[in-house]
Amino acid sequence: MQRARLVLAFDANAVAAARVSSGLGAPRIEACLQEPLPTGALRPSPWEPNFADAGPVREALGRLRQALGDQKRGAVVVLPTGVARTALLEPSAAGPREFARFRLTQGLPYPASEALVDIVAVGKGRFLGAAVRRSIVAEYEEAVASAGFTQERLDLAPLAALDALLRRSPAAAGVDVILGDVGFSLAAHRDGEVWAFRSRLRDEDEEEPARIQAEAERTAAAAGVPSPRIRVVGPGARGLLNALSFRGMTVSPGWEGQGEHLPVEACELAWLGAAQ
Repeated sequence: MQRARLVLAFDANAVAAARVSSGLGAPRIEACLQEPLPTGALRPSPWEPNFADAGPVREALGRLRQALGDQKRGAVVVLPTGVARTALLEPSAAGPREFARFRLTQGLPYPASEALVDIVAVGKGRFLGAAVRRSIVAEYEEAVASAGFTQERLDLAPLAALDALLRRSPAAAGVDVILGDVGFSLAAHRDGEVWAFRSRLRDEDEEEPARIQAEAERTAAAAGVPSPRIRVVGPGARGLLNALSFRGMTVSPGWEGQGEHLPVEACELAWLGAAQ
């Protein structure tokens, strides 16, 4: 059994922390806590400052650290959906990271030198790239440090979740819906590769399941995936799963039953992908 990993995750409505151990099977949650945030305190955005009111966010992080005890281990810090510009990129003669930087920094409303670029392999040479503004990353890093946590690495919730979902069933075909508080991502995959990736803003009303179903069907069609099987993770996953099932869709949670110390169902926590 490896030493437990600490995951620290942000979203518009809450911050969360979990200790996760990995062994021969699926990761196990040893402890998991969530602290709600006041409306508007944290506003995920790829362009503007995210911390509209940093005080409550830092206070919530302090409560998490106190509840978890003295944390000397480094934390995997997970940024929320909505802070990055993302794109599915095909193979090129340039290196993947260099090509991602070239493509993703075109037309940004800030200098390309301010962009931090990351990539995740999602097929045979195909990869998903993401660009985050350096000043936005600094907001999260400063909040983490002010609460007494030590940052080990930085992840993006949709990229970490997609990577984990693909590794769980690489041969399956379907559409993964990765929810965040303010936005969601859809990835259509077949034969172990992602063939289409899209991001949209959320509008949580009674019509949202129908809109997400339509977006999933469009994404599947773009990837040549017929009659998509849909997996869902993230805040609101259980309600969406129930609604899509009622609408006749074939659906399942992206993951479940990974521990006994979860504040909500595992499928509601997209950031658990960073621990897998």
